[in-house]
Amino acid sequence: MKRFKLWHKLIAFVIIGAVTSSLLGLLYVQRTQSLYEQLVYQEASDKLYLYSERIEEKLREIDKLTVTIASDPDIQEGLFRLKNDADSGTYDTFLAVSRLKQKLLSYPFHEYSISSIAIVDANGNEYLAGSLANTPVPAHTDEMISIAADRAGASVWTGGGGEQAKILSLRQIRATKHMDLQQLGTLVIRANADEIVNRSDRKSTSYDTSLIIQDGEEPIFPDEERIAATGLPKRDYSAEGMANRYGKLRAGDRNYLAAYFTMSYTGWTFIHLVPYESVFAQAVYMKKILLILYGCILLALIVFGLSFSRGITRPLEELTRRMTQVERGDFATRRSETMKNVDEIGLLTINFAKMTDRLDLLIKENYIKQIHLKESQYEALKAKLNPHFLYNTLDSINWLARRKGQQDISHMVKALGDMLRGTIGGEEMVTVKDEITLLYNYLSIQQFRFEDRLRYRIDIPPKLQDLRLPSMLLQPLVENAVKYGVDEETGVCDISVSGEQFGERLDLWIADHGPGMNPDYLADTESESRRARPQGSGIGLRSVHNRIQLLFGEEYGISIHNGIEQGTIVRVSVPVRNEQQTMRTNAR
Repeated sequence: MKRFKLWHKLIAFVIIGAVTSSLLGLLYVQRTQSLYEQLVYQEASDKLYLYSERIEEKLREIDKLTVTIASDPDIQEGLFRLKNDADSGTYDTFLAVSRLKQKLLSYPFHEYSISSIAIVDANGNEYLAGSLANTPVPAHTDEMISIAADRAGASVWTGGGGEQAKILSLRQIRATKHMDLQQLGTLVIRANADEIVNRSDRKSTSYDTSLIIQDGEEPIFPDEERIAATGLPKRDYSAEGMANRYGKLRAGDRNYLAAYFTMSYTGWTFIHLVPYESVFAQAVYMKKILLILYGCILLALIVFGLSFSRGITRPLEELTRRMTQVERGDFATRRSETMKNVDEIGLLTINFAKMTDRLDLLIKENYIKQIHLKESQYEALKAKLNPHFLYNTLDSINWLARRKGQQDISHMVKALGDMLRGTIGGEEMVTVKDEITLLYNYLSIQQFRFEDRLRYRIDIPPKLQDLRLPSMLLQPLVENAVKYGVDEETGVCDISVSGEQFGERLDLWIADHGPGMNPDYLADTESESRRARPQGSGIGLRSVHNRIQLLFGEEYGISIHNGIEQGTIVRVSVPVRNEQQTMRTNAR
């Protein structure tokens, strides 16, 4: 993180904060929904239990009816007569059967969702009230008689077996007149399971429920075919339901809320299945709304955070940019836009602008003063060069006048006039060709003085002769070579002038074969050169070197090198300038 920019750090902080807060919000929503589901599960379970209780209440009412029928004196007497009458064809037997049927028809069994009431006497004869048209099966079976006998007069509920949508109430009828409880017959009541379930108070729950009733693992309601047709799950979940009163169950491609109750009266397991979406449709909808809301909030936080962080970092970046410009020496920086917020960063930017403006003003004032000073120094150097050369030239003319006639003096005076015209022409920058012409005039004058002892060669390529350099640049250096470059053994002064271009730099070499000089002469103003020099002259190499650096900077100037065998090589480095560049420089 130390290498990241401040804006990146702020972005990371905003994003991490927004994501963290959103995750916490989502966790809170998830936890809230879990608690809500638990409450809904509990409420639904309580309501479904009441619904199961009402179904059992219907069964209790039917049981009360079976008690009434089994203890009815007329039915008791009829069954007693049928059991003890050996001759079933007598009038008394016929009368007993008729009374028994009439009695059964007198009961309002349709109010109890009963489709048929059947009594089986001790001899296995059936007496039926109601209809078996929808379920064409025997009114009784040996299994029914056996189940009822096992309960010894108590009521027992069982599934319809092969009969669809039926549940059976079985009760053994025993004699109550003499309290001997002898077996008189069996009562079989067929109840419509759909009517009992659907007539129960469904206002106890507003959910779209599906009910499965099981006796152990055997389905009581609905039958297996209807369970398969509706896609409801079958017996594989009952063990879990017995351990937990309610839970979540998946059947097929749907989720259900399953509530399990084992009823005390019948012993049956009531399993209520409520489609998850019917219970939590609103909760799921609200969760989606909250997720969308949290997404919008997260996006808004990120956008606002980025805008806010950018508002902080943009002025800092602008201030950093301006500081970098100041570091590079550009004090005249300007703000790209006006500061609108006068906060700490804005005040810092404004104060920095004031400081740079003040520094720029001071630097400009000092720079102008330095320019004037350098111009004065430069003019003073030029003033030193020309009189010095004039002095030496006149000295040569004096010696030559003593030795020769007027013709030679005429040539010297002509060359001197050409030189003077070149030096007082007033142009600061001249071509290399003009500078070579000036050298030829100077060397021709010196040739009169030294005769054969002065040998020179000027070898500068023609392509370089149109380049420009400061006037009177090479003459002082050649003069220095003539003065101090005489070979001590031969007394001959051998000078060569050459030049070459390296990119944007022009190098000119002035070489002699004299006794040589200290290469550090220009670096150390207090050192003594190997050559004898007039005290206090100050003219020559150092003057030309200072002049070049005043004009072009410290990367240019003069450097001194020892010759390959003997003597000295002076290298003059100046920037490459043509006529157009010189005009732009003069304009500035």
